[in-house]
Amino acid sequence: MRRALALVAVATLALSGCASSEEPEPAAKDTPAASASATSDPASSAAPSPSEDSGNTIEIKIQGDDVEPSGERVQAKVGEPITLHISSDRDAELHVHSSPEQELEVKPGESTKTLTIDTPGIVEVEEHHTETVMLQLEVR
Repeated sequence: MRRALALVAVATLALSGCASSEEPEPAAKDTPAASASATSDPASSAAPSPSEDSGNTIEIKIQGDDVEPSGERVQAKVGEPITLHISSDRDAELHVHSSPEQELEVKPGESTKTLTIDTPGIVEVEEHHTETVMLQLEVR
């Protein structure tokens, strides 16, 4: 019962995270609760096609104010890496509403970012400029 109440509280805080006027939290550091590592792969000139993707690889496309995917729910496992292949025509910032919150900087072009979530629950990934919730990671 306590765990369910804790998850409801975390979800409520996550939903109000970007709408508040508070100072943003600093980018996440490796912690037991959650960790994210952002890596670029300059050797990769293009992201793999969707047919090459595994269950833990997600294609993200940012063109101006158009962001894909939009609200997609994706299954993920606690502690297993989630790879984001990103194609963007502008600078962007992805907010990962985990505990603690994480921020991923995106530069124009192709890039690869890797997330690891160590706490089960629903974790939203939002593109900050458009305030679009791109993903809902269902971490189990």
